[in-house]
Amino acid sequence: MHRLLTTVLQRDIDDPMLRGIIVTRFELGDENGVGIAFIHSLLPVEKKECISRLNRMSPHILHKLRKALPKRRMPSLQFRWDDKLDESQQLLDTMKTLSRG
Repeated sequence: MHRLLTTVLQRDIDDPMLRGIIVTRFELGDENGVGIAFIHSLLPVEKKECISRLNRMSPHILHKLRKALPKRRMPSLQFRWDDKLDESQQLLDTMKTLSRG
């Protein structure tokens, strides 16, 4: 699902703001059948607007996923920003600063 969702976002979404978006992980949420796609951007973007656009586009994205996996039951789809990559980068920057000092 993770790989297929990444492919759909890169190939089928033609929004300039969403260029450089990557899916960092995909998790199944609660028993209500919710799939949570955590995303991050390789380019500078407005996080909230990016998430908002993707969540509005989720029916279109789900349609594409259903075409690729016709016999599977698809969960509803929510997008969230993955802050863990930002935190990891801050930790690396701090470690580099300490190793120089």
